[in-house]
Amino acid sequence: MPTVQVCLQWTAVVFNTFTLIIGSLAALAGAYELLYKLEEGSAEHIDIDKLVQLVIAGTLILAAIIGCLGAFLGSIKVLVVHLAILGLLITAHTWKLSNYNETKQLDATEVFVMGIWMKELIHPGAMYQLQRRYECCGDKGYSDYTSLKMRIPPSCFHTVEGVHALYPYSDGCMTAVKREHLNIYRLEKWAHIGLISYEMVGIILAITLSCQLTTKTRRYTY
Repeated sequence: MPTVQVCLQWTAVVFNTFTLIIGSLAALAGAYELLYKLEEGSAEHIDIDKLVQLVIAGTLILAAIIGCLGAFLGSIKVLVVHLAILGLLITAHTWKLSNYNETKQLDATEVFVMGIWMKELIHPGAMYQLQRRYECCGDKGYSDYTSLKMRIPPSCFHTVEGVHALYPYSDGCMTAVKREHLNIYRLEKWAHIGLISYEMVGIILAITLSCQLTTKTRRYTY
């Protein structure tokens, strides 16, 4: 029959395996978002917060690997390192939440969209990626093109097998991008809250296992 220590060790291994998966998915999502911003010509608008999120995801992966190793080897020293990293992660999540500001996010998005629209006026086609991805047209609407006597580009129309819709998208990109970015920003907020709770469970598990290993060591000493 497995002992309490063995059960705790395998529980910690399984927990940290899930943590590794979560961290890997978070890193892939962050990398994809950065690459997409580069593709749509917005490299100058990449927020430092996005880079911080990639660092957090990488640290979560490191914490998972060290946690698995500590649980598998039954090493108190390795588990202490694991606990320290989890503590740093919780601090980072708390910092992110303390800087949460929807108004600032919307202002940054407005600058981002306006910058691409100004490029469109000089070099037609700059809005292509944005209009395709968010199914929008122009800055405030397709009338931005018609009022300047510019041809409405194909990216403003819903396309199925090469056939364009009769009318362009009704939403302007300023509205569509703000809405999408705000939804993502709010999801990120709840993700940080969820990760704090998840990492607290990891800390409790690691402390419990460390106490069990310490008790066993003392028993063998006597």
